[in-house]
Amino acid sequence: MSNMSLTPVVTIIMATYNRSNILHYAVQSVLRQTETNWELLVIGDHCTDDTEAVMASFSDSRIQFINLETNVGEQSGPNNIGLRQARGTYIAFLNHDDMWFPEHLAVCLAALRAQQADLVFTLGAVMMPDEQIVLSGILPANRYNPVYFVPASSWVFHRSVVDDVGEWYSYKKLWLVPSHDWLRRVNQHGKTISIIRQLTWLAIPSGARKNSYRERQSREHDYYFTELSTNPAFKEDLMTRVALAFSEKENRYEGIGMIWQGIKNILKKQVIAAGFVPLELRLMWQYRRKGEGLNYLRRMRGLPNLNQ
Repeated sequence: MSNMSLTPVVTIIMATYNRSNILHYAVQSVLRQTETNWELLVIGDHCTDDTEAVMASFSDSRIQFINLETNVGEQSGPNNIGLRQARGTYIAFLNHDDMWFPEHLAVCLAALRAQQADLVFTLGAVMMPDEQIVLSGILPANRYNPVYFVPASSWVFHRSVVDDVGEWYSYKKLWLVPSHDWLRRVNQHGKTISIIRQLTWLAIPSGARKNSYRERQSREHDYYFTELSTNPAFKEDLMTRVALAFSEKENRYEGIGMIWQGIKNILKKQVIAAGFVPLELRLMWQYRRKGEGLNYLRRMRGLPNLNQ
């Protein structure tokens, strides 16, 4: 009996567009999971490069590639297609330029069951172009707050959440990116969201790297996937770098810098207390039109603007 005839425990949804040179790293990180009862739906946003050939090279019945006939231009369209096709009891997203450590799914599924949570997310190392590492998922009081952006690659959730919350909204309707908005809606529906303080994923964000799509940048992915798959001390090395960077940042907040940071924190708390997300207000002021923030990211990546 083939794996595709069995009901998977978890459906993994991966939206992709013309990054075949790095997509295979994300897929390989799924294949390396210690939890093996999964299906992977890779949804191409009308890919025109050799993505289909790359996906065909994975001879695993748990993997399915679907290439959309028209280009949406952002993740909400492909991810919603994935949600409609999902067969798993649980659902996870993995961005095509991110990678999971082998224990990601096992850790998340164990926490979901033990805590009877609706959604869990883990810590992630976000690699910035200046070689700084941002640790994602550290939130005050270890509680989810929609003020903070939590990347979709860190989530695993029960599929019943989608029945109550609905699908992702299009960027055209939003100031925030669709993933940030969807998780905020999960919270608004009273779903139980738990944070797992374990590092289980790695991101190399394309939106922080100029012309990442146009130039088909892959050097960092080549390096970090090799480290992830061959260096047993890689995770420990990352955490050491994060700790050192945090210590250096704390040392910079002295004198006037500390005072200014304190003022910003007070203002931020007042905005939050009034029921606003500071990032949303900043995007309203900066772009004056919903969805325009996405066009900024597209230009950064070397892609054309989308029509509003």
